[in-house]
Amino acid sequence: MVERNLSVFTAERLRLLESAVVNSYDSIVITDAGSPTSPRPRIVFVNEAFTRLSGYTADEAIGRSPAILQGPESDPGEVARMRAALARGDVFTAELINYRKDGAPFHVEARIMPIRDEHGRVSYWVGVQRDITARKQAVAEREKLEARLREKQKLESLGVLAGGVAHDFNNLLTIILGNASLARLDARNPAAIEQNLRYIEAAAVRAAELCRQMLAYSGKGRYLVRPVDLNAILCESADLVRSAAARGRAVQLELDASLAAIRADASQLQQVAMNLLLNAAEATEPGSGSITLTTRMQTLSAERLTRAHLGAELPAGNYVVLEIADNGCGIAAEIIERIFDPFFTTKFTGRGLGLAAVLGIVRAHQGAIEVESQPGQGATFRLFFPACAAPANAVPAAAPAAPLSGRGRTLLVADDEQLLRETVRDLLQHLGFCVYAAADGAEAVELFREHHATIDAVVLDLSMPRLDGAAALEAMRAIDPGCRVILMSGFSEDEAVQQFAGCGAARFIQKPFSMDSLLALLTVVIDSR
Repeated sequence: MVERNLSVFTAERLRLLESAVVNSYDSIVITDAGSPTSPRPRIVFVNEAFTRLSGYTADEAIGRSPAILQGPESDPGEVARMRAALARGDVFTAELINYRKDGAPFHVEARIMPIRDEHGRVSYWVGVQRDITARKQAVAEREKLEARLREKQKLESLGVLAGGVAHDFNNLLTIILGNASLARLDARNPAAIEQNLRYIEAAAVRAAELCRQMLAYSGKGRYLVRPVDLNAILCESADLVRSAAARGRAVQLELDASLAAIRADASQLQQVAMNLLLNAAEATEPGSGSITLTTRMQTLSAERLTRAHLGAELPAGNYVVLEIADNGCGIAAEIIERIFDPFFTTKFTGRGLGLAAVLGIVRAHQGAIEVESQPGQGATFRLFFPACAAPANAVPAAAPAAPLSGRGRTLLVADDEQLLRETVRDLLQHLGFCVYAAADGAEAVELFREHHATIDAVVLDLSMPRLDGAAALEAMRAIDPGCRVILMSGFSEDEAVQQFAGCGAARFIQKPFSMDSLLALLTVVIDSR
């Protein structure tokens, strides 16, 4: 802030000061402080840099309001803040958008300072503006380039994902179509047809597993979340790996007996453990390979979590740590950031969603992953899960229900996919059920209205034309509040339940499903009447 009166300067100093102001690289504008008759400040001096920057000559600017520099994109909030600072006699600093005489915008770093007289009153304002337009344009251009790069990387990732899914599904469909053709050619050979059907069924199960992995990768898999004992899950997984893939490799467990429970889906955690254990087994050599599973409690700082995958938004606190370490070939530094990409692999075989699915499951459980590895020195994966105060509860196995007889039972099946609808209908009829089939929600409601007195249960698809599953179910409840319904969908159960909130649906089955699974649900639903 300029506090001294200019009268104390000698003529020589004033000449030097004038030369510095006139020749300054930065734009300098001096305004008066206004008067009772003209309260708004008026420009009394501008230097050559102001003329170059703004396009106004000194004669055009002097006597006018500095507001001539404002325009349509000038921030009204900053303008208001500037006026408030000037009213208080304070120094004001900000980045502003100003406008040239020809209307072109430019960016400046502005600093406005008061000059006070011998009584302390503001008599003039000195405004210094540095042109930062080139810097702003460079930042904007860099952000555009980064956005284009992110878009390119996203498209590349989607391309890899789509290509990988198409590759795997086309292989599976080739198996299914090929064996269907063989079954037709071997129509008189029951043994050969049986083998064909086994191959078709195995391919369909693999396709369903691929769909589940894709849902896990997106964090939208089907979860039954409850407090679980991670140690128990690891013991079971380690036994499976020992018997299946770890021959000649030592699998050691160092488990903390006082480990807290975590809120998780036990089957999904087992998938995580199996994927990481199988990867570790593949990375090690038979006879000398060693895999160690360690669990412990650890208090993690926000800084530590930020360095982990998915950990940037997790709070500091107590976490259950699962560590899987091996002494295998390790991971090269140039690919370690890509190991969670779908269908990325350094091997010709083994393409898929293994580690990508692991990442998705950990994301859905509000956890994080830390990876350490060097070529030739093995790899260590650490998974962090929020500790749960509640104890882990074992879920008792449900007693198997007696097989349901379809004889004398009537069902309504609604699905807009003709082949699926007719397949389910034919299978249920083969089991003795009387089946009404509807191609959409509206037809399902009409059939239910006509036959609801004899319908024992409804198998209802979530996504259908005319009336979707939610609207159809609501209409059926209006006809018979006690109707029994099984929802079926290719979406996860959580997404289906959200769409059917308040409808009181009885059960849910996710596509694809086996007829045994559907029959088991029908047994529960119909016998609960």
